[in-house]
Amino acid sequence: MNCELCGNEMSRPKEVLIEGSKLKVCQECAKYGKEVFSSQGGDTSRTEIMNRIQREKRRRESRSVYGGGEEKELALDYPSRIKEARLNNDLTQEELSDKINEKKSVVTKLEKGDLHPSDKLRNKLEHALEIDLMEEVQEFVPNKKNKSSGLTLGDLIKEE
Repeated sequence: MNCELCGNEMSRPKEVLIEGSKLKVCQECAKYGKEVFSSQGGDTSRTEIMNRIQREKRRRESRSVYGGGEEKELALDYPSRIKEARLNNDLTQEELSDKINEKKSVVTKLEKGDLHPSDKLRNKLEHALEIDLMEEVQEFVPNKKNKSSGLTLGDLIKEE
């Protein structure tokens, strides 16, 4: 019998699990996989493979951009929230910048609204100032007076 991995002739094959596949290999190639013992049976390795496949499916499954209702985005008034929280904590811009390990100019630009914080920077600010810079996204429901099939410019304009 030949080894299913290297092709060499072998007398006593070992059954091992290599990259999710069960192979009969020689003693040398057995070190590249996990030995499957006959007491475990084929069901255990098959279960292990199915679990991997399911984990991979969950990881790759697409997430709806519009779904859930728990979507959050950066608040429009984030500059004032940052400035008010900094002043409430009796911090100068320099002290805040030291606290979050950023340049003073970053804090200045954030408070002016000239800079949108990255997720990492936003998390540092929220932690340092004990504030929430995110708010829930309102779901857009178009004003349907007529029975048109699509979204129109009129749906986007606020009627007063």
